[in-house]
Amino acid sequence: MHFVRCFETALLQRAERGEVSGPVHTAVGQEAVAATVARCLGPDDHVLGSHRSHHHFLVRTLTGTLPASWDPLTDPLPETVAKHLAGSFAEIMGLTTGVGRGAGGSMHLRDAEVGFTGSTAIVGGGVPLAAGLAFAQSLQNTGGCAVCFIGDGAVNQGTFHETANLAKILNLPLLIVVENNGYAEATRPAEVSAVLPLATQGSAHGLRSAHVPGDEVAALLTAARTLVDSVRAGEGPALLEVETYRHLDHTGGLTGSTAGYRNAAEEETWLRRDPLASLPRVLLARDVLCDAENQALAARAYDAVTAVFAVVDSTRTEHPEPLDPVRLLRAPGSIGRPAARRGGGTGTLRSMTFQEAVGEGIARALRRTGNMVFLGEEVAKPGGVLARTGRLDPALVGTRILDMPISEAAFTGLAGGAAMAGVRPLVELMYGSFALVAADQLFNHIGIMRALYGNTAKAPVVVRTKVPTGLGYGPQHGLNPVGLFASFPGWRVHAPADAREYVGVLNSALEDEDPVLIVEFSPLYDQVHELSEEDFEARLPLEGARVLRTGDDVSLFTYGLGVSWAAEAAERLSARGVRADVVDLRALDLPAMDWTMLEESVRRTRRAVFVDPAARSQALGPRLAAELHERTPGARLTTLACADVQPVARELESQAVLGAADVVRAALRLIGHDSTPETTGEEEQ
Repeated sequence: MHFVRCFETALLQRAERGEVSGPVHTAVGQEAVAATVARCLGPDDHVLGSHRSHHHFLVRTLTGTLPASWDPLTDPLPETVAKHLAGSFAEIMGLTTGVGRGAGGSMHLRDAEVGFTGSTAIVGGGVPLAAGLAFAQSLQNTGGCAVCFIGDGAVNQGTFHETANLAKILNLPLLIVVENNGYAEATRPAEVSAVLPLATQGSAHGLRSAHVPGDEVAALLTAARTLVDSVRAGEGPALLEVETYRHLDHTGGLTGSTAGYRNAAEEETWLRRDPLASLPRVLLARDVLCDAENQALAARAYDAVTAVFAVVDSTRTEHPEPLDPVRLLRAPGSIGRPAARRGGGTGTLRSMTFQEAVGEGIARALRRTGNMVFLGEEVAKPGGVLARTGRLDPALVGTRILDMPISEAAFTGLAGGAAMAGVRPLVELMYGSFALVAADQLFNHIGIMRALYGNTAKAPVVVRTKVPTGLGYGPQHGLNPVGLFASFPGWRVHAPADAREYVGVLNSALEDEDPVLIVEFSPLYDQVHELSEEDFEARLPLEGARVLRTGDDVSLFTYGLGVSWAAEAAERLSARGVRADVVDLRALDLPAMDWTMLEESVRRTRRAVFVDPAARSQALGPRLAAELHERTPGARLTTLACADVQPVARELESQAVLGAADVVRAALRLIGHDSTPETTGEEEQ
């Protein structure tokens, strides 16, 4: 506790001198929470923190590196420990010499070597991830647990309630520690929480819950140990609310009274209750620790912090290695890697629909990959793709094929946390529109997991979802999420155009080290394909495009459902003497886009139509056209997309959705054969 207090005091001094990059959220006054909970944990347990996690991070670092025999009153800080702490200090200061190369800084801390799995700056965002870490412990039968530290404000987040319910359903070894320091920034819990104490909100979801004053350290330690032991014993998740206090403002070194949202008398009361004052009084009364020894502990903590800061100062560099943003978001070696194994061999062919191929591909992957799990709403029910195609293995239901509650944020985040711990999750979001419900976990966490922690973490989650274009599902189920996912870093994005492509991409995605989105267009489900055994074992590359037809008059660039539109349009154009180049974009995330192939096509034809089976406002085409315009000056480029809203009424929906006729008109207009205006969204670059 003294060590953390000395560190944060020194950190604030350095921040005032401009030596710290980013905001400084201190936990001055809250050190006892981390110190007591850490005493109950083993080296293989996972700890996840929040934006205010210096104390969790440093205590976990100390407990994970100091030898058990170390005596703080007599023994010097081991040199190896000091060097490890220097990496922690440097990361908190936002230096490139930190354990995460300064990528995450103060709010995104991680050191897996000491069991601190990470911290997240999104309030409540870490709770689903921690559930995933606990799920991995349960699935791998390690006997370990996961502990998630959150503040009082996070209890009002939907992710807290969704995850508490999900953790109870799955009986996860998860402990949620609520550090109720009295203020969510400047707002008291009583102003925004209808039910107090907050521990009762855990009880409402069936979690064993306890509420403990943070200045009663012995009681806090007892409560923490009791709950951790029960979690380890298989009794399910638990919640510990600790009534503590943040002596300083939300950020920086001022007090809350100076900032104007609390008074000095309240702060003085809590200074007397400060565990660094109350605990020594208790120990002194019991002849466990004398005042001189306590002062010596504080002095030695100060000396240790000073020494570690000296190590940080001696190793920092003013000219860090240049950073490649793409490589901070992609698995090492994934850029420009060799092509994966392809299918399409000469073996016996089996006729099956696209949807049957999806079910077959997932079922085979589950048999082949022992650490793979399939999560989603009703994935084990009769309506799920496995049961509907006759591929559901009852032996895996409840262990590796799991029905989830309608809590997309919770189970998507759970998948992210599990992936961090070595599990291979395949997540089904029933419709692309539902990705918006899980957006925080998808884009603020899973997609940028590598970037958050300087490429020391990964979350290889595969998400599959469907888009019912033209099938009367209306605006709230019809979102094509390709453009959405491609707008955020870290995700590989694919929308296979046929069954052979699908199983090859699925196999590669489940072995890749990056998160992958696979979009299925429902209108393709009934198409019949001939697939061989080699097709189901193939791994298709997750980069690059493919040429389906060669021409020199106009290029048609598309993906997914658009491939069938473009192919039919090319046939119609051929009848009019127009030769079209048809290219399936395949890899739809910009880092993996095959610009070379697109440039070669446009340089040959000088004209291109981007056929995007998405709503105009969400289309990927305009972005690609703008980029290609810079690469191929003088070329004429047009984008086609569906209307922004697809009504349920069939007559209206047919007007909103693209088709081959729209592609033909756009191509002819582009090359000057026809001037008929388009009936759907078209923009010319």
